Amino acid sequence: MLNPKQQEAVANITWPLLIIAGAGSGKTHTLTERIAHMVKDSGIRPDSILAVTFTNKAAAEMRKRIGEKLGVEAENINPFRNKWLPLVGTFHSAGVYFLRFFADRIGYEKNFVIYDEDDKSKLVKWIIHDKNIDNENITPKIVMYEISHSKNNGITASLYSNYVDSFIKEKIYEIYTEYEKRMKQSNAMDFDDILIKTLELLHNKEVLEIFQNKYEYFLVDEYQDTNEIQYQIVKILSSKTRNLCVVWDDWQGIYSWRWANIKNILHFEKDYPEARTIKLEQNYRSTKNIINAANTVIKHNKEALDKTLWTDNETGEKIKVIETVDEKDEAAEIASLISDKGNYENWAILYRTNGQSRAIEEGLIRRWIPYTIYGWIKFYERKEVKDILAYLRIIANKFDNLSLKRAINIPSRKIWDKSVEILEHYASNYSLQMLEVLENVQEISEIWPQARNSMNNFYKLYLELCSFAGENSPNKLINYVIESINYIDYLKNSYTKGDFDTKIENLEEFENMASRYDGLDYSEWLQMFLEEIALLTDQDRDNSGSKWVLLMTVHMSKWLEFENVIIAGCEEWLFPHSRSLEEPKEMEEERRLMYVAITRAKNNLYITRAHERYYFWNYSSNPQSRFLREIPTEFKNEIGSTKPSKQDFIFSSLKGSSGSWFSFGSSLPSSTPKKETVSNNVSDFKMLDKVSHPQFGNWTIISIDGDLGQIVFEWFGVKKMSLKIAPIRKI
Repeated sequence: MLNPKQQEAVANITWPLLIIAGAGSGKTHTLTERIAHMVKDSGIRPDSILAVTFTNKAAAEMRKRIGEKLGVEAENINPFRNKWLPLVGTFHSAGVYFLRFFADRIGYEKNFVIYDEDDKSKLVKWIIHDKNIDNENITPKIVMYEISHSKNNGITASLYSNYVDSFIKEKIYEIYTEYEKRMKQSNAMDFDDILIKTLELLHNKEVLEIFQNKYEYFLVDEYQDTNEIQYQIVKILSSKTRNLCVVWDDWQGIYSWRWANIKNILHFEKDYPEARTIKLEQNYRSTKNIINAANTVIKHNKEALDKTLWTDNETGEKIKVIETVDEKDEAAEIASLISDKGNYENWAILYRTNGQSRAIEEGLIRRWIPYTIYGWIKFYERKEVKDILAYLRIIANKFDNLSLKRAINIPSRKIWDKSVEILEHYASNYSLQMLEVLENVQEISEIWPQARNSMNNFYKLYLELCSFAGENSPNKLINYVIESINYIDYLKNSYTKGDFDTKIENLEEFENMASRYDGLDYSEWLQMFLEEIALLTDQDRDNSGSKWVLLMTVHMSKWLEFENVIIAGCEEWLFPHSRSLEEPKEMEEERRLMYVAITRAKNNLYITRAHERYYFWNYSSNPQSRFLREIPTEFKNEIGSTKPSKQDFIFSSLKGSSGSWFSFGSSLPSSTPKKETVSNNVSDFKMLDKVSHPQFGNWTIISIDGDLGQIVFEWFGVKKMSLKIAPIRKI
């Protein structure tokens, strides 16, 4: 069913169109129905439609829904090769698709690889080292930020010279130039390159004409998150037909730090003065109290479009504001609340900065509450997966020197860094690829004979793997790589039993994921698989089946929703962040961030704040967040902590024995229920013993000091426990 405004947006295929969609207003449903209407009722060819959004997860969901509407299988297929479906993807996946056809027009081989942030960091570090640049002030992190910032604003390495106004920028220019040179030599692009190279490609009139003839209708979700390059790509592609529909919510524009330009709506209005505007303001997610609170907060922003969220949902419970003494008390109150209510999978704890999670984690652990941090290390960034990926990448692209330098000595072949440097030196001097030098490595006398033999054997292995890849399925190739390099023995000799088991499970999952491409030709499946991995972002993490409490930053929560939400740390200097206090534009983005946090909650919303917090090696007392003060009293209840603060003791003589420095109301219980006493014999445990914990599972003791043991838990890291009283048993 569609409401009247959604129906209007679906039925109106007069272009261009601006859909202003509030949080939880069913925009994905509306876009899906609109595309189905275009195909089924208006006779528009599905493969003439290009729809882009910002996460692979959102794109996959939209493809699935459209496929169901059109009666077309949309899962586990190449979304770019099906004439019965629109092309639905992210800006980056669509860009890679374009580049695979025409990368040679801008000086790349079509089988280019995509470097992730770890690859990028390694390359920058090597360049800094090779150029003997003092990295005390010019760190890889600073350089990577400056390169990314430049690319997202259309500033290539050659153009960057116009912005050099200091010694540091001069050195960054030197590194940036060398970085681009080495990337080109490796036939590699980084995540930012995908967009800037796509735009460069579309400036080729012949290529642009091909894509404009293929795609006539364009839809862009989350338009407020587009940056300058993405805006230019959309503008160029749609310039011929002007058949453009964008979905916009300025209230959820929270990514300026990723160079999103919320002013792109002004560009849209200027480029398409004839555009029609439709507002989706009915919220289907949250209770009336939550929606009313979100409205009143966001409307304190001066630069906000005129709209008001409303809902037919029930009024619901008032928002509970929990006042606490300090961050430890805050964590205890949060844990107590969740423990009392239960149903861990229905809870999310949101915070402004990653540093807040430590105290919250400790509070949850004390209550035996299982949790996971949303946005932890991605599966494909785990060492064992990246090691095998390096082999797959050099099979796919012989120019990939970065992957070659990783694979050549994993497992160790006693090929030291100096030998690899000599190899690189020869490749550079003779304008060859490192693999071409390896082919004749026995002729390089500067390399130690043992290393030469190892390099020669590695090259023979490479040829063998390439031959195997051309005749076998994806998961068989991965398994063959693992067996050929004796990788299992390498892991067994390098890690504890617990870590080894986990890594084997990850490799098995890696093989399983590759098996989805069974049946495809080698040249196609390997490229598709590597692209899928490279284009995953932190927003694509899937925790849909989690039975644990989820912890995450507010930024990470944007595309999610939860039955119960706790927003922690709502104090001035923290949320809003101190960086925004003197800049009105940044303060408005902080308020949009609060709006996003509030509207993640479906039924119950709790907001906590501490009167004092240990911050940068010192205690600070910060006032209540202005965002809390902006929520009218009719939508919230304030609850105080039962625990006395340091100020209570200091000022009790001024307030009387029953007085309190803070005015707290009724409170949630903060005492931990008693548990059955455990008494273990410490001498029964030794290092590398596997133990079972009732909440954390079966893991390994890695050290013992007296009765204190350090135990590795997969999701919780290394934790210290008293072996005498911890609820563990040896297995």
